[in-house]
Amino acid sequence: MAIETVGIMTPGDMGHAIGQRLGEAGIRVVTNLEGRSDRSRALAKKAGIEDLGSDAALLTECDAIFSIMPPDQAASFVTRMAMAAGALGTKPKALITDLNAVAPSTARQLQATAEAAGIGFLDGGIIGGPPYPGRPSPRIYLSGHGADALTALCPALDIRPLGDEIGAASALKMCFATLTKGVQALGIQSFVTAELEGVGPAFRAELEGAQANLLRSLAGSLPGMPPKAYRWVGEMEEIAKTYGDAGLTPKTFEGVADVYRFVESTPLGKEVVENRTMGTTLDDLVTRLADALRERRS
Repeated sequence: MAIETVGIMTPGDMGHAIGQRLGEAGIRVVTNLEGRSDRSRALAKKAGIEDLGSDAALLTECDAIFSIMPPDQAASFVTRMAMAAGALGTKPKALITDLNAVAPSTARQLQATAEAAGIGFLDGGIIGGPPYPGRPSPRIYLSGHGADALTALCPALDIRPLGDEIGAASALKMCFATLTKGVQALGIQSFVTAELEGVGPAFRAELEGAQANLLRSLAGSLPGMPPKAYRWVGEMEEIAKTYGDAGLTPKTFEGVADVYRFVESTPLGKEVVENRTMGTTLDDLVTRLADALRERRS
């Protein structure tokens, strides 16, 4: 299977960067910007992504459509594409590649919706940051029949097939995000509570002595988190679903979703990645989140 045209839905922080990387490798990259925000349109233009203007055009012109959006939008997107496929009158050419952070059971539900409409489907998971200029591709894990075909996009993208089982790529993503975004949420709770209780400096000093690597990791990762918090709420809910499906408690990550829901509600959470003015250091982040909680309690 030759991959000549790839659709990006949607060209946000991750999507536009992946689209730009593919375009630089000679792949035609397209999207549908109908109803999208001015920011999405600007990012698509920056990345050289062509607007086809309709879902029908995506289904007929793309070899693969990469779904890269907040997890709570993944199902509605596949349903939308299924409706567009029903109106085509011909079998869709495109293969929907769901790269969203969803539970394995969610991925299987998406597969059922897509395939009932005659659309091929792959499960996927992205681990790593956007491939901005000078940065490597994130690891893009894929599972499902035909996943190997997308290795044609290497080396522009780091594509890693995991076999034919839908849900495998999502399971890997869920388990990995548990130990990254889950730990960041614990960091928010511990740093902000220490600040509110007046032991922030002592807490930092203890970490420097006993958990220096953890402190260094959190100091590097937490300041970049607030503009992404709105997307992480749905991801944490999908992790909770993953563990509930496995017979473990979903409550831990239902609580983690609440942490990111709180961050999203603050001024820090309203900023966008490319225009940050607040919380760009760990100290400033902690102070601002603590102040937000003080205001709520007053």
